Amino acid sequence: MQEKDLQALFEQMTIEEKLGQMTQTTGEFFVGDEFSDELVETGPSMEDLGFDEESVHTIGSVLGVSGAKAINAVQAAYLAKSRLKIPLMFMHDAIHGYRTIFPIPLALASSFDREAARKVGELTATELRAGGIQVDFSPMTDLVRDARWGRVMESFGEDAVVSGELGAAMTQGYQGAENGRIAENGVVACLKHFAAYGAPDAGRDYASVDMSAKEFFGFYAKTYELALASHPRMVMSSFNSLNGEPATASKWLLQDILREKFGYEDLIISDWGAVSELKNHGVAADDKAAGELALLAGVDIEMVSNTYLKYGAELAEKSPEIAAQIDRASWQILQLKNELGLFEQPYADERKEATTIRSDELVSNAKELAKSSCVLLKNEQNILPLTMEENLLIIGPFAKTQELLGNWNCKGRFVETVSVEQGFRALSKNVYAYETLETVPLDLLKATEKVIVTIGESWEKSGEGHSSSNLELSESQQILIHTLKAQGKKLIALGFAGRPLVLESVISDLDALLWTWYLGNEAGLAIAELVLGLDSPTGRLPMSFPRVSTQVPLRYNELRSGRPANETSYSSRYQDLEVGPLFPFGYGLRYGTVKMEDLTISSAVITDENPVSISLTLTNESPYDTAETVILYMEDPVSKLVRPIRELLDFKRISLKKGETKSAQFLVSTNDLSYVNNQAEKALETGTIRFYVNDLTTVIGEIEVV
Repeated sequence: MQEKDLQALFEQMTIEEKLGQMTQTTGEFFVGDEFSDELVETGPSMEDLGFDEESVHTIGSVLGVSGAKAINAVQAAYLAKSRLKIPLMFMHDAIHGYRTIFPIPLALASSFDREAARKVGELTATELRAGGIQVDFSPMTDLVRDARWGRVMESFGEDAVVSGELGAAMTQGYQGAENGRIAENGVVACLKHFAAYGAPDAGRDYASVDMSAKEFFGFYAKTYELALASHPRMVMSSFNSLNGEPATASKWLLQDILREKFGYEDLIISDWGAVSELKNHGVAADDKAAGELALLAGVDIEMVSNTYLKYGAELAEKSPEIAAQIDRASWQILQLKNELGLFEQPYADERKEATTIRSDELVSNAKELAKSSCVLLKNEQNILPLTMEENLLIIGPFAKTQELLGNWNCKGRFVETVSVEQGFRALSKNVYAYETLETVPLDLLKATEKVIVTIGESWEKSGEGHSSSNLELSESQQILIHTLKAQGKKLIALGFAGRPLVLESVISDLDALLWTWYLGNEAGLAIAELVLGLDSPTGRLPMSFPRVSTQVPLRYNELRSGRPANETSYSSRYQDLEVGPLFPFGYGLRYGTVKMEDLTISSAVITDENPVSISLTLTNESPYDTAETVILYMEDPVSKLVRPIRELLDFKRISLKKGETKSAQFLVSTNDLSYVNNQAEKALETGTIRFYVNDLTTVIGEIEVV
């Protein structure tokens, strides 16, 4: 539609129709239960939500409808009764894939691969757009340091730079461009949750967040700032309060920080029911007051609750500011729909959907991405890889199940998922899988020296609303491991979870441990190829593994202490626990070695005008084509304020053929070395900066900031 025609349409809209565009609901109000398997429902009736037959046909967008046939039915029913025939925009939560499911984001972060994150976004968008969905509620770049929080599985881990950079890459993949334009097969990326949702009190979902300005701007806000560089066209405000102010009602967060400081110009959407929930926060007496607060804060689209349509016109009469916000938001929504081509083609092409969903390209990429997301945490005496000729005895709760997608698995199907047993059977004839030790034939058990044990936490135990106080393996899994070890078995463990778990009680009994997280549809085949040596693990941990549940929150870049942690009593430690995590951020093994040498720093001095380059060479001495993640850290040994022990500056994933040598280079500027002080100002100090690569204890060189 031409701009002048869009403007003419906008001028015909009543304020109720503008407010309708700013309201989102689910699809059952248009098609009833005809497509119940393809709808996420609100629960309350249309009347309970305050809609009637007229107002519900002014709605601007629908969430949770999937499948071209269902989407077309909802669109047709809506347009048949819509006065101005403005098409609906469809949105969904395809967090790590739509129908083809890829590794959960926390697993994907283990690859430390921007291109992998971009590829997942691109492939997910292809399926979404073919099915008639235009907006994806992803990526989530909330910084997370507490494994008790259920939504760690949606995050990219505990480092702000990694989280922000992978979020930016995934945004580019979803939208199809770096400048915010939406490609023909792209979808709108919705960056979430603004802000600091990943730091709730005690790891309890939806709990309040309190933190200093130094902590917020130096770490938690940084993830969004970096991801916003890829111009996501939508941002979701978070459920939580920050320093006593709910994000959905915060002008400071949504206007002063998101729009003014970070330069964001596009649409802001609330989370599910978050506007009405301002009453529960105790900052609004009723829905009218809640709607007023959200409108004044600049929330453009209200998800599921219905305060805007019910009270927006009345509020606009009394407030020129709210009236202007309604005009701006509704116009921007029309512009986005026009850019997406909805006025010309409001319906999905069911034939295109059929040829796109689970294409060969999608499935093959799912396997490769799954392999790069696994982390080898232990491999005593190089017990891995195993051979196809050995008895491959697999025991435990994840030996046979196809429920390996992880939470937020959208339209993924377990029947289309490769189990661990199926993955090994595709490569070997000597595969025996049992869910419990009691069901294993005694003669088989006696004849088998090496046993593959599957351990972890059910996919249903992580995700939104699934915070846990206890991160330990179940008692039955601990007993399984201890019993097999007592029988003299060599144990190779495969770990499945949506979060880091506590493994202190079993780690000494394990000869090898491959942490697989949840890998999606191709999980079993990816795992089998790694265990059997058809490929080498290359992942590194994006989040520290605690020794006990009470050790969290936990992060590699903790602030310095006057009495640093050591084995003496009067240091920053627990008296009944070994210092440090069980497995630290950035840890990961491989088969064979990649040699790192020729580390050089271009200059001993850095200035604003002259950045410094740090270069090194990598040689693949392993028997595999592989990839190595190189992580550059800094340390400021003397500063005016307390700084972290180490800070990540950049990371690169370098692909290497067998025997190949490649160089890697990092460019470091004074901006990279600056930090946020306790006045929320960016500061750069003169003095020495030390650098580290991968190893957090060995200095590779230092420079002077002058």
